[in-house]
Amino acid sequence: MAPDNIAEISSLLIQELAQTEFQCDELHPRSGGHANYVFRGRLTTPLADGTSEVLIKHGEGYQSTNRAFELPTSRCTIESACLSALQDLPPAQPNPWCVLRTPRVHHFNAATNTQIQEYLPHAIDLKNYALKRYGAPTPAAQRAQCLGIGSGLGRWLRGFHDWAAREQAAALRESAARNRALQRLKHFSYYEHLVTRLVDAVPDVLGAHGDVLRQIARMAEQELEDDAALQVVHGDFWTGNVLLPDAEIGEPTAMTMFIVDWEVVSLGIRERDIGQMLAELYQLKLYEGIDAGLWLMEGFLGGYGSLSREAAFRTAIHVGCHLVVIGGSVYGWGSAENNKRVVAFGRDVMLSAWRKDEAWFEGRPLHQLFRS
Repeated sequence: MAPDNIAEISSLLIQELAQTEFQCDELHPRSGGHANYVFRGRLTTPLADGTSEVLIKHGEGYQSTNRAFELPTSRCTIESACLSALQDLPPAQPNPWCVLRTPRVHHFNAATNTQIQEYLPHAIDLKNYALKRYGAPTPAAQRAQCLGIGSGLGRWLRGFHDWAAREQAAALRESAARNRALQRLKHFSYYEHLVTRLVDAVPDVLGAHGDVLRQIARMAEQELEDDAALQVVHGDFWTGNVLLPDAEIGEPTAMTMFIVDWEVVSLGIRERDIGQMLAELYQLKLYEGIDAGLWLMEGFLGGYGSLSREAAFRTAIHVGCHLVVIGGSVYGWGSAENNKRVVAFGRDVMLSAWRKDEAWFEGRPLHQLFRS
């Protein structure tokens, strides 16, 4: 029988860890998305390398926030295998004060779906960092900093995409290929959801374009039919899965940023990774008026590097889809009126990219897609 609550899970994990070198006297719950239970643990005895705190990530066969929503526990094994493989991917360091990499996996118990990962102290995700530290309007003095962070994100993602396509990353590809259930879930949450629910839910915004949106959804479905044509993607590359210290940037020592939550890693197209991050950064401006969002976008696209014209349009389609499906429904971003405004803008991005109307993007931040 599955544990009933966080306290029970915490107690069971403490018992499990007591049999290992990762013994902890108590665990502290951390926010970590919807799928898993995540805790910070202070080790009773530090490791040989001095490590005194770890991140404990435990998965059950359901969402931690919704027990009725079933999820395969294979995601835990896949994430652990991917993070182990990713230790061979060099970090990205776009400047002296910023280093981006993945956390190490210290230990994984496949029998209990429990991972012990490297812990980043005093961390906050990039979305909340921007909301907290980049006001509206963002001071111009912070532009260079935002460009640097964005460039690091872009350079890291390009490095990951290119590295994962090479022969030496075959083990990573094998793990990603096994994650079919999460690949389908992610696809459903975007493109199938778009046409099965949203066209009818906001008919004044999307109803007149239902036929075109269904064509876009069919295209996205067909993209996933041939594994040989796909590559390894993170699968959930957004600001909530980028961690950095909750502190002012500018110290002489390099700031470490973690790319986390690899349980959705799968075979797909890289434009979805690029587009998801761009859409989330764009929302900082669209909802909160934070100029830093646009500077982060600029740095991100510059760091990622050149895209073909086809890839640029496909990326823009996913940006628009994200704004429509995710941006317009996330609690706390804005009023119902603002949500509808963002959905309408996402619709226009999607339809313009589908028509390959590059002129529509002129004068807008996403036109940088076509300049690289």
